[in-house]
Amino acid sequence: MGLLAEQTVAAEVMYYGLWMQDIGASFDDEPAPNASFGSASDSRVVMHSGGHTHTASLRAEVWDEEPPAAPRPWEFPEQTQIEAPAGELRLRTYGAMTPELIALGKGGRTWNVRIQVSDREEVEKLAELDVPEGVEQYLVQFWPA
Repeated sequence: MGLLAEQTVAAEVMYYGLWMQDIGASFDDEPAPNASFGSASDSRVVMHSGGHTHTASLRAEVWDEEPPAAPRPWEFPEQTQIEAPAGELRLRTYGAMTPELIALGKGGRTWNVRIQVSDREEVEKLAELDVPEGVEQYLVQFWPA
C-alpha cells in the first residue's frame, strides 16, 4: 500500500460554502447551504466550512488502496464516493473557485473519499472578527473504488 501523490491547496471559503467537483462536471446549481457535510452527488462532494469567509488549508492525498487512519484527531470524519471522468477536481465556493486543481492521476473512475476537518469551531469564532487563513484544515484522502 502506498501514497501515490499529495498536495496542499489554499481553499477560499465564502458563506460557509466549500465543495469539490470534477472539472468536467457541469452543475446548474450550487449545493444547498444545508447540505450535510460529506454528502456527494455524482461528481461533487460537499464540505461546508465552519467559518463564513476565510481561507482553509486542504491536503489531498491519493492512495492506491484504502489508507490507514490519520494520526491526529480529526472532526467530522466522513466517507463517500465521487465520479471523476476528467481525473481532476476543483475546489469551489459560492462565487469563486481555486485556480489549482487536485490531480487524482487517472480519469474515468470512481474514487472513495475520506474527508476530515479540524478547527471548525475556532475558525467560526475568528471569522466573525477577521478573515483568517489556514486555521481550518482539511485532509481529503482518495483511493480507487
